[in-house]
Amino acid sequence: MTSTRVGFDSRPAFLAFLAMMVTALLAQTTKVIDVTEPRPLSRALDALEIIVGIRINYEDPPYENENDLQDVSQQQRAAQPGYRLLVPRSGRVTAQLQLPVSVKPVENEAVFAVNLLLASYRQNMLPGDFKVEQANCMLYVTPTKVLAANGTMRDVTSPMTSLVTVPYAQRTVAEAAQAIFDAVYKATGLRIVIGTFPFWPKDVVSFGASGEAARDALGRLFAQTGRGSFSYRLTFDPRPDRMRIFDYMINVQPTGYVSPAAPPGLGPVVGSPSPVVTSQEPSNNNPAFVKAKP
Repeated sequence: MTSTRVGFDSRPAFLAFLAMMVTALLAQTTKVIDVTEPRPLSRALDALEIIVGIRINYEDPPYENENDLQDVSQQQRAAQPGYRLLVPRSGRVTAQLQLPVSVKPVENEAVFAVNLLLASYRQNMLPGDFKVEQANCMLYVTPTKVLAANGTMRDVTSPMTSLVTVPYAQRTVAEAAQAIFDAVYKATGLRIVIGTFPFWPKDVVSFGASGEAARDALGRLFAQTGRGSFSYRLTFDPRPDRMRIFDYMINVQPTGYVSPAAPPGLGPVVGSPSPVVTSQEPSNNNPAFVKAKP
């Protein structure tokens, strides 16, 4: 039998180092994000924003294969036989984060945390794939692949990276945002409508863009409002093509804010005739839907 003797160094330098390591370990906190639902990555990023206080934008892949979708129209079909309401296939995303107690996380640490969520997403074989990027002092989690209708994986790009031009003019913030999305439609043929938008109708800015990525223009618009930090959730409408009247809905939310409410009288700025039944829901309508567990 072989035994190994472990010595303890009692020199002051070693004791000081040991004390520093123990202090560092005690100064960390564990946060658990655990989400099960359609679009679990989007909700998990909501929770991560609250934890780290860093702006994180999320975009859906353009779902097209029914294996990535589920029909949630049981009640509507009772009244309308043949009616279908499709949402992304439900799944689980979870991650355990070790974060410093007294030091605000930096973007690189937030990127690491996002990658932990992405690893869980991939491990659970949920629809599509994503990447995380840093730009405009924000993080962007955007789709890179989706399951095509023919059953093969295909590459996709974010519509918000398309280059847009918006003539400079005095506009409300909502009108300026919609001008960006109209320019995206002109460049890509993809229609984006506004869902939740936490700006008052009378907020006016002088705004324009010339050949810049739509997400950069939108980030600049957020900064120009002077109303704090914001991020967005861009959700794809995976309804049958014959029923679709827009491609994406964008929901803008204050960073890390749990239960924002849309200002009265604003509602959707443009888009479909009201009322609209959609597979998408404004993310701000479910206060504290995802909570980080201590």
